Amino acid sequence: MKRMALERARRMALAAQQLHRPRPAGPVSARSLASTFARLQLAQIDSVNVLVRSHYLPFFSRLGPYDTVLLDRLASRSPRRMVEYWAHEASFVRPEHFPALRVWQKRAWVGAGGLEPGLREDIAARIMAELARGQALTAAQLTQRLGHTEQPAGEAWGWNWNAVKRVLEDLFEAGTVSSASRTPQFERRYALAGTVLPPSVAHDQEPDRDEAVLALTRAAAQAHGVGTVRCLADYFRLPQKATARAVERLVASGELEEAEVPGWDRRVLVHAAAKTPRAASGRALLSPFDSLVFERRRLERLFGFHYRLEIYTPAARRQHGYYVLPFLLRDTMAARVDLKSDRSRGALLVLAAHGEPDAPGDTAVELAEELRLLAQWLGHDDVRVTDRGSLAPALARALGQRNLHAAPRVSPVD
Repeated sequence: MKRMALERARRMALAAQQLHRPRPAGPVSARSLASTFARLQLAQIDSVNVLVRSHYLPFFSRLGPYDTVLLDRLASRSPRRMVEYWAHEASFVRPEHFPALRVWQKRAWVGAGGLEPGLREDIAARIMAELARGQALTAAQLTQRLGHTEQPAGEAWGWNWNAVKRVLEDLFEAGTVSSASRTPQFERRYALAGTVLPPSVAHDQEPDRDEAVLALTRAAAQAHGVGTVRCLADYFRLPQKATARAVERLVASGELEEAEVPGWDRRVLVHAAAKTPRAASGRALLSPFDSLVFERRRLERLFGFHYRLEIYTPAARRQHGYYVLPFLLRDTMAARVDLKSDRSRGALLVLAAHGEPDAPGDTAVELAEELRLLAQWLGHDDVRVTDRGSLAPALARALGQRNLHAAPRVSPVD
């Protein structure tokens, strides 16, 4: 077992996630988006749109401003390079991972709860028959096509789905139907999975459980570069015991190597092909759902950065804000900023800006440049910094803003 300095592990993790270097120059093509996605293996989806849909941000972080229509086409035109499924929560995944993920996702979906088995089977059969006609349809369109009506359930916490939507999500969970595309309102357009998946995947024989978890653990190790069994399991939300067995096979084959890293109290695995750059020179704002940061324990071990998403925390108890993005500067998580896209005024709002204790001296200047770039990509003409957070005054100066704006008592959300 080899010893590895924490700094080296950090650079290795950044390189595996394509965050170790400045963004490439020139326009971003569909090919470069597909290549980046292949490196990441997945992109988590989330419905919060206070800044921009979360799955768009990882590609901006790594490639810079790009046309989101190009990314949409990777998931909506055949042969698809991205398909929707459950992985690290709802995600876009590489199509070749679909059969392996389906092995682990075939379980009863809670959204179908409360339906009589006969009613559920009847609706499912009618949905499948309608989708077999070939047109991708939203849940609302299918409800209309099936002539389904039901009394509203009244006030309910969370998703208030009708029976058609519940059964659709059950079929989606089982991998029988998939999402052909999304509407501008972010609704799924459902279609039979066999018509969405590339032919080479649609006709693949489903692997057994051991082979499925082996394939997904291998992909997670490539995406992470370095991590523990818990890290590798979390990438696709696999059971830890099954992942540990897969890790033993990958260690035996030489695909993974064992290492000791200071500050990590668990066995560390290193992908044999992982690269370690001499230095990290990148800069990026990261989505709260970015694959570098969504395993919070790993993030804290690597960067000493304690990060929690506070969307569901009552406003008065939030420490850093509603939709807070970590700011990566070279090999340091240098700051965190609470951002909102004010589409009506064409401005990017910095509702709070907090610097980290070990932030480099040029953090405010570099963050200002990153915010200008983000605002440009979002089609905004202005970046406005409010008076909340230790970094706010320096950031405002770096942006050429004379006075800080008064921060709202509660971060406005869409």
